[in-house]
Amino acid sequence: MTSSDSKKIAAGEERPEALRSFEAAARSGGVKPVDQGLTAKNDTAPLPDDNQRKARTATQVLQAGVEKDPKAATKAVQDSDDPRIP
Repeated sequence: MTSSDSKKIAAGEERPEALRSFEAAARSGGVKPVDQGLTAKNDTAPLPDDNQRKARTATQVLQAGVEKDPKAATKAVQDSDDPRIP
């Protein structure tokens, strides 16, 4: 991130959680969705979570991105027991 990027985030605002951002990009053909900005929304806000679970899932999502398989990325997140996934 450049210093100009950090200036765009107001004090006290949270950034979107990386795992949810990766999932959204995988669903959008490997490109960040237009409506996903630098600040977290309700569906991308960070929640307390197990770091090992997040790392394992992020690895699977990134691998799916390398393989250009958005369905595998979605499945990895859905199978991850992420507290945001119903």
